[in-house]
Amino acid sequence: MNGAAAESRKSLLRSWSFLWGPVLPFLAVAALWEFLVHVVRVNPVFLPPLETMPSTLWRMFTEERIWYDVLLSAVRVLGGFVLAMAVATPIGLWMGYQKKVGKALAPFMGFLRYMPVPVFIPLTILWLGSDDRQKMAIIFLGAFFQMTLMIKDAAEAVPAEFYEAAVMLGAPRRDLIWRVLWPAALPRVFDSYRVCIGWAWTYLIVAEIVGATSGVGYYIIKAQRYLLVPEVFAAMFLIGVLGMTTDLVLARVQRWLFPWSESGDETRTVV
Repeated sequence: MNGAAAESRKSLLRSWSFLWGPVLPFLAVAALWEFLVHVVRVNPVFLPPLETMPSTLWRMFTEERIWYDVLLSAVRVLGGFVLAMAVATPIGLWMGYQKKVGKALAPFMGFLRYMPVPVFIPLTILWLGSDDRQKMAIIFLGAFFQMTLMIKDAAEAVPAEFYEAAVMLGAPRRDLIWRVLWPAALPRVFDSYRVCIGWAWTYLIVAEIVGATSGVGYYIIKAQRYLLVPEVFAAMFLIGVLGMTTDLVLARVQRWLFPWSESGDETRTVV
């Protein structure tokens, strides 16, 4: 009986941790928010009451039709991210597989990685105009260099024994990339996608800060201009929800594709 009771307690603790563990940080932030508003009496201009957020979101969707801005921002983020993924994946795998190529390109990639993305805004407007292509270009630049170096690290982490075993079993060297490198590195490559799509959402505000007339980032800038603080917080909440949703979707796909990989744990959210 004691063993069964101990196992029951462990099962209960695991269930509690799974269900309530991720919720506790949100509850703690909400409690601190309410304390600052109702006890410390922070001016609503700086921090609006938390209980006004549902009505603010409702008004934003029903009266201001922010769902259109949300859709446009999602298209821009996914467009820039998919383009970064399509370009960074082969380059990163090439740098990781060919050590000489990696040593030659890594310093250049590192140099560009540390350049602030906003400095590219004037150039992208000059080259592409101020339409959606320019917004996607900024998001692409924000994710591409980081993603390339992370995929390079994923390719370098493939053990040399894998290649040696494939050659001993008769695999042609020209097929090692597709038969060994790509399958072995793919779980970590997918993990890089999850991290970088969080950066893509982060650069959304940067992409929509100049020359935009729509999008969640533009909505935040417009609300800030008129001191509509509840709308600013509500729009920030929407971006967080959208980012977390995309990460959870990628985590679910990752868990389905690579059930043997610990990096496929869907509970590890990166936003």
